[in-house]
Amino acid sequence: FTAARLNLRAGKKAMEMSDFKLASSYFDNGISFLQINHWTEHYNLSLEVFELAAKCALTNGDHTRVKLLYQEVVREAHLFEDTLEITYTNIRALYSASCLEDALTKLLYVLNKLGVTLSGSGDLNTLLPETKSMLAKYSDEQLLGLPAMIDRTKLMTMKFLSIAQLCLFHTNPKSQPKATLQLVQYSLQHGVSDLTSVGFVFYGSYLACLGEIPAGYRYVKIAIKLAQKLNAMNNMCEVLTVGSQVMGYVEPLQSMNDVMVRSHEYGLAVGSISNAMLSRVMNIVCAFWSGKQLSLVKSTVDDTLRLMASHSTLVWILQTLPLYRTVLAMIGNVDDVPIILGSRSDIETEKERKMSETNLHLLKVVHFNKLYVGFIFRRYDEVKQLAVAYDAIASLPFNTILISHCMHVFYGGLINFWIARKTMDVIWFDRGERAIEKMRSYADCSSWNF
Repeated sequence: FTAARLNLRAGKKAMEMSDFKLASSYFDNGISFLQINHWTEHYNLSLEVFELAAKCALTNGDHTRVKLLYQEVVREAHLFEDTLEITYTNIRALYSASCLEDALTKLLYVLNKLGVTLSGSGDLNTLLPETKSMLAKYSDEQLLGLPAMIDRTKLMTMKFLSIAQLCLFHTNPKSQPKATLQLVQYSLQHGVSDLTSVGFVFYGSYLACLGEIPAGYRYVKIAIKLAQKLNAMNNMCEVLTVGSQVMGYVEPLQSMNDVMVRSHEYGLAVGSISNAMLSRVMNIVCAFWSGKQLSLVKSTVDDTLRLMASHSTLVWILQTLPLYRTVLAMIGNVDDVPIILGSRSDIETEKERKMSETNLHLLKVVHFNKLYVGFIFRRYDEVKQLAVAYDAIASLPFNTILISHCMHVFYGGLINFWIARKTMDVIWFDRGERAIEKMRSYADCSSWNF
């Protein structure tokens, strides 16, 4: 057991240096030194080394190892509360592997055990005014000065609510704000934690989606300041990545470059690979729509896809491929593409198509990119058919604002007017006019960008 403790100490030191492969080897060595009765005689040591081994396995993309470690802890744990940390890691592994329904099922079960319900947990028309009313009692300075949350179980509840936001972002965007609003309310009621900043940044994004961009921008700034005050290194990547998408509707788009670079660096430093990959995706999207040379965009995506594959972040590979194929179509006749998911990355696989059926955000991205390419190459019949399908998807309530949304609105409006002139159908004219009004609302917030 002395050898196990020494390996545990060495693994922690390696994590501090952001060497997660070395840390993983130390934790695995530590586990190998544990004797057959270790769960009885050295319970706390066993629990800690298994939890940290699972965290490193997640960072390194070894989801099978995460699952095995998780299963043993659940089998041997004395209390439900003792399983929470590794259950959270296992859910993040399921999310990263794009097993979104399994992740959400486990999430809802754990949250229910913790006394928090998301399914049927209240109508947004009630939850939103309630949250606004609670927040109205605080100035920015008072929000930044709220007392710290210290209860361990409540801190874990915050973690599960936070990952619930991401799972719902993909699978059920209509319900995503329920997790966000409860995360904010939970912080106001029980004190702030590192994850309060994540709640505030998603709340700001939700308000921006509702058209309240100045208010959303305010909470993004509060989230960043709070993360900095609490030295919330583990969550800074997510806060900056989500926050930058709101900032782009207020500040010059160029100002986002530094934010995205810092976001990615934070994610890699703390081993938050999924969030680091999210920041890469957002950076690629901004590079493409800002007019960066297509060959350079392609080169960046090539490297990103290989990095994602090495860490098994399938959830972000799937989000990246539609835009990548748009870049390839714009360049034309490209043979040099990476092999991803067992096939050339320029070819949509049956596995992707099946996954998009349960991932509404991915479905929207896939349809828009096909629609955009068809429009650029003036394939009218194809575009008209895709526009009908895309409009049905885009009309769903997506409650996290992204910079790409304004591009969807802009090109969607051009396409609607193109079809309207061909058909003289008032429905398409109306859709085009709605796009104009939406773009005007963006221009009211940021004259630099719109």
